[in-house]
Amino acid sequence: MGFMAGSAFAQSFTVKGIVKDETSFALPGVSVLVNGSTIGTVTDFNGAYTIEVPEGMETLTFSYVGFKTQHLQIQNRSEINPILKTDNVMLDQIVVTGYGEQKKSHLTGAIAKLENTNLEQIPVPRVDQALYGKLAGVQIQTTDGDAGATPYIQIRGQATINAGSGPLIVVDGFPIPDDLSAVDMNDVASIEVLKDAASAAIYGSRGANGVILITTKTGKKGKMKVSFTSNMSVKTPALGYDLDNPNSWADYALNKPNLSETDKEKILFAQQLGHNYDAMEEMTRAGFSQNYQINLSGGSENTSYYISGQAMDDEGVVEGNNFRKYSLRVKVDTKLNERFKVGVNMNGSLQQRDVIETRMHDVGRSASWMPSFHTPETSAMTGYPVGSWTMEEHFRPSANPIYGDQGYPDIRNTSNVNGYAKLVGRPKDEQTVRMYVNAYAAYQITDDLEFRSTGGVYYTNFQRNYFQTSYGHRNGAPEALYLNQNTFNFLNENILNYKKKIGDHEISAMGGFTIQTNKVNSLGTGANGFLNDKIQLPSAATNTWVVQDDTYETQNNLVSTLARVNYAFRNKYLLSVSSRWDGSSRFGANNRWGYFPAVSVGWRLMEEPFMAQFREVVSELKLTSSYGATGNNAIGDYLHIGNMASGNYVTGSDNVVPGYVLNNKSNPDLGWERTFEYNGGVNIGLFENRVYLGVQYYSSTTDQLLLNMDIPSMSGFETLWVNHGKVRNSGVEIELTTRNIVKDDFSWETTATLTTTKNEVLNFGQHDSFQSTTESKRPNHFLTQVGSPISQFYGYRVKRELTDEEFGLYWPIGLQANNVYAQDLNGDGVIDENDMEVLGKANPDFVWGLTNTVRYKQFDLSFTFQGSHGASVFNIDDHYLQTHWAGTNDKIGLDDPDGLTVRKTETDWHVQDASYVALRNLNFGYTFPLQSEHIRNLRVFFAGSNLLYLTSSEYTGLNPEGINANTESAYTRGYQRGPMPLAKSFSLGVKLDF
Repeated sequence: MGFMAGSAFAQSFTVKGIVKDETSFALPGVSVLVNGSTIGTVTDFNGAYTIEVPEGMETLTFSYVGFKTQHLQIQNRSEINPILKTDNVMLDQIVVTGYGEQKKSHLTGAIAKLENTNLEQIPVPRVDQALYGKLAGVQIQTTDGDAGATPYIQIRGQATINAGSGPLIVVDGFPIPDDLSAVDMNDVASIEVLKDAASAAIYGSRGANGVILITTKTGKKGKMKVSFTSNMSVKTPALGYDLDNPNSWADYALNKPNLSETDKEKILFAQQLGHNYDAMEEMTRAGFSQNYQINLSGGSENTSYYISGQAMDDEGVVEGNNFRKYSLRVKVDTKLNERFKVGVNMNGSLQQRDVIETRMHDVGRSASWMPSFHTPETSAMTGYPVGSWTMEEHFRPSANPIYGDQGYPDIRNTSNVNGYAKLVGRPKDEQTVRMYVNAYAAYQITDDLEFRSTGGVYYTNFQRNYFQTSYGHRNGAPEALYLNQNTFNFLNENILNYKKKIGDHEISAMGGFTIQTNKVNSLGTGANGFLNDKIQLPSAATNTWVVQDDTYETQNNLVSTLARVNYAFRNKYLLSVSSRWDGSSRFGANNRWGYFPAVSVGWRLMEEPFMAQFREVVSELKLTSSYGATGNNAIGDYLHIGNMASGNYVTGSDNVVPGYVLNNKSNPDLGWERTFEYNGGVNIGLFENRVYLGVQYYSSTTDQLLLNMDIPSMSGFETLWVNHGKVRNSGVEIELTTRNIVKDDFSWETTATLTTTKNEVLNFGQHDSFQSTTESKRPNHFLTQVGSPISQFYGYRVKRELTDEEFGLYWPIGLQANNVYAQDLNGDGVIDENDMEVLGKANPDFVWGLTNTVRYKQFDLSFTFQGSHGASVFNIDDHYLQTHWAGTNDKIGLDDPDGLTVRKTETDWHVQDASYVALRNLNFGYTFPLQSEHIRNLRVFFAGSNLLYLTSSEYTGLNPEGINANTESAYTRGYQRGPMPLAKSFSLGVKLDF
């Protein structure tokens, strides 16, 4: 009888309806279950459901995250339309705070949260690239358009100079020594960013630059669910160079009255060659990308699981640039009994990148009259075979007699190989294997007290093979560099968690200790003497050597004790106190330990009786304030110790013998870089939170900066790592969310973010300012001074360009003068360093984001605009593309005995406005209303990124975010040399849920 009752032949009847919330908003994805059976369904996009109920079953259960579960009697009804009520407690429990969770209404720190709602469908290969403009206080820059490249992430300004400035990344509780490239966006459930010191202090010495917490998805009780997502994309460059070719240059130059006969002959000859090289067309392409992801999840009463896999192939917009990724994640949690549970989280990935070694300006400045490969015409001129690589040297009579004997002019300008040969002739292949395992065991000692112990290992193997082909360099000699690097990171955490509610008092506390060890071994080798370009292995070379800077073994250890207490009285008076002691092997014996306390308070005014009269309008009003300390230990290992390096000694008999020399000076007092931060905030909700505004003000001071300072050479050393200096960052963050339209079949929600940041040097030791100059051949200057931002461009103001009569040179194509007249700012009739001034800064005044989400029946549309304003960039590309000179003043084309001109690189000529406004992502989809037993959901979508990208009219490069040179120090941040172009992408995809 039991079999017959559960069989397909049992009698049943149909129940249908629409599930809504208290505002009559239809709820998609609500779980509908027949009590006492395994029969269930979920509501569609319009909140509608239909379910077959076996005879004898009496109750339907409706459940949805954030709402109270309802059990409704069927009572022979064929239509049931439940109204689910908000469960504020459930909503408050989903904010991850680091080593725990906290009610959202009880948060007293500055934590930004983003849940994964279709983020995985944005056509970008990385998690961080999907976050532009969505989190207040978080600045993300595409500093490199290279496929798979890591973007630059900064939280609340530049707080350090020589130490690492990136945030700490924590994935499912594991602080990883890596970036976010191994995380699949499809696996992400939520992202929290700890921005203020009170929130980040629980991570102590690594929290000064903020903390990004990634929580991945877990399985839930019920039958197995399968989701499959796939999208295919096409990418093209969003910006390009504006370059001259033989025809356009002839139109410009041939009418100049001071055009010399020599230059005229070369221009006409180049035009007659009939080739108009387009660097953008030559080096870029339409890149095709494809991404496939599948996940399985489910669980029983005691065990839940989540398994996912991803395969991705991403072609960059530059020829030869590719990124491939394959990953597998397994997450299992098991409840062994009422008190004891265990779990394991495993992730493995393989990433392969074909990296572009050549900067884009090197391709762009290639002679536009010269094809990349010899044509029949150029072959006849030069004697080189048709289809072989061209070089400008082939068109130089003194270097090529075949060309010279035919009486052709010397149109060569450089001995370099052509730009396309540089681009494809220097392949750099990188491969990264990652393995991550993190397991825990938790024991519920009492109903209020739990002990959890976690152990994990994070392993990476990174290999890089660089090969310079015979045609990729002017010397024609193949050469190779190889790198093999292994990183082992071990973590053990032991945490006690206590939660108790006593009347009006709510207390949650945690305490414990952690140990984390990071080991790196690296081997770098070089090779040359290859017979050809075919076999690129070191065994094919006649000469190999060890690359000293890439060969080492290091280890660092971090030991910590931590504690935190959260307290709430009557759900309106809030207090949080935390502390952490960190001991790091990276610091000297006298300053190895650091203490990082924090305190924050909050007041929920809406719970006060005097606010009752305003509750029809004001649904939330909370004030918060916090102060705390965090640290930064992101420097290399053993820098406080005098290290030995190999060297040679000369004996008394003039014999040279190998030995060791002291490589750096010891500093046993080297210690923590510390950041102290105040944060004040207000949260206001209006009209049942249809309008929700959050405003935060912050001011942080970082002192005892970790600096690699120059020291007197008489010491025998050039630099020494010390704690010196003080920097302040302050600003305002605003986040506004409005639910503009809330109807059954139509909704529209808007979220806007705005972040301002002011960076200021407060103390710089014995000096008030410090000037940095990069590259003596093409010098440009930066100024760091007290009272100003860390990085400022410094130099002369342009008075005017050289006139045609003064310059008078028109070859090579696109040539412009190397010098300009400078302004005599102090009026003394002399152009010298007294006429230099600040020309701009690298960091923006403010960044913003605007996201709209619209749903109409089965259609959905979301898009995000993002902008940055107030920053400048030193764009050196025009120097390479226009001057063609080596950078020395004797080639300016002007006799300047009075010294009134200076090189353009030392002026504001190359300092350009880096402001931009971009349509960062757009997603338009349609969900099919299915009545299938096997397919729960089918959605097709179109997505795009950077579909609109507007820059300042004065910006002439490929990427205003592309800060890609001289980045070793914050002093010189803002320098750009030939960055990879930004990509705009178009994608079509499908998501199937079974």
